Amino acid sequence: MAELLDQTKSTLADVPFETSQMFFSRTDKRGIIKAGNSVFQTISGFEWAQLLGAPHRIVRNYDTPRAIFRVMWGLIEGNSVAVAYVRNKTADGRGYWVLAMVLPTADGYLSIRIKPTSPLFAQIKDIYRGLSAAEQGDSLNVEDSEIRLLGDLGALGYPSYEAFHKTALLVEFRARSSAMSPKLKGYFTDIDRIKKGLQAIQSAQVDLLAAVESLRDLPTNMRIVASRLEPSGGPLSAMSDIYNSTSSVLFQEITDFALGQTSISKRMDEAFEKACFFKAVTLLVEEVMAKTVQDDLQAHGVDQSVEMSFLGGVLAQYGAIERETLQIAERLALDLNRAAYDLRRSMLGLDTIRVMGLVESGRLGSEGSRIGATMEQIGGCHSAIIALLQSIKDNSAIVNAGVAGLGLHFQKRGSLAAG
Repeated sequence: MAELLDQTKSTLADVPFETSQMFFSRTDKRGIIKAGNSVFQTISGFEWAQLLGAPHRIVRNYDTPRAIFRVMWGLIEGNSVAVAYVRNKTADGRGYWVLAMVLPTADGYLSIRIKPTSPLFAQIKDIYRGLSAAEQGDSLNVEDSEIRLLGDLGALGYPSYEAFHKTALLVEFRARSSAMSPKLKGYFTDIDRIKKGLQAIQSAQVDLLAAVESLRDLPTNMRIVASRLEPSGGPLSAMSDIYNSTSSVLFQEITDFALGQTSISKRMDEAFEKACFFKAVTLLVEEVMAKTVQDDLQAHGVDQSVEMSFLGGVLAQYGAIERETLQIAERLALDLNRAAYDLRRSMLGLDTIRVMGLVESGRLGSEGSRIGATMEQIGGCHSAIIALLQSIKDNSAIVNAGVAGLGLHFQKRGSLAAG
């Protein structure tokens, strides 16, 4: 009956609140509310006596699929940050949408919630609507609901929930910051420049792999023709053998560089996204601290000094993670630049071997024209590969400079958290 009443009341108009407002609550490991801010209490409509000591599910609205909470608990119990769109309920049965970020701490969890305003939010509400209807009307169990949720997110291009929730936090944080304050405009401009550089690198790597693939059989053809033109051990055959062995190793290095889990650019992209994610986390914690200083929590039986100390500890904990992830991204950016430089230099060396072979084939007159044509074809592939590696190097320099400069936005002007 309670669930039916909740579903009926969920059709009422949502409780309005401003983009600048933030919800903050702290729970123990069991999810029991230990503290919160006045925004949380006021918007929820519950009295402090009803909130403190109550399970956080007191504000749960059935418009949020159970699968979301299953995913979130799986993350935070594994000591990972969890982010999700959630529709909470008020004391009178109405609702309000938030983007919730839950941070594991030594003694429990910190939850920070902001108003979602990005286009992604509308897409997720459609997914939630279908999942909630299936859970409530079709008795879809929570395990199958989670599978369906991940499938729906996969259809939107997110290979995992973690990939989705990182994007959700970043797009909502950016939309909120842009609406409230211009202070982070330069930071976001640099983020875009770095992303553009990474996208250019990834595009060049696709072309690089195609160029290497088109070249792969040509060294063997050159060797076969050389063996027909002169006795075994002749200078042209020797150069063909050297080129064949050298190119085989180099092509594998290029493939490893551009493809697979070991790809530096792939690891760089992941590290950069993680660094941006944790920067958003720390900036939101900073903002909560700034607002908590001005909040009259003592009047409601919440010790303000305890909460400030707690938030300071959380900021130190996640600030250390943010700095570490940014350092990893900086190091990988340098590695990317260096690897592109080294591979380009190796390709220039390989082309020198080809040119020497081309000169030697010229000494054979008309007979040498057969292998000369193959070497010219190889030369065209070499030029394309060298140009692509130069493009990767140039863009990695942009990425490297951009990542190295991100921290300056905050060192020069202090905290740039919105609010």
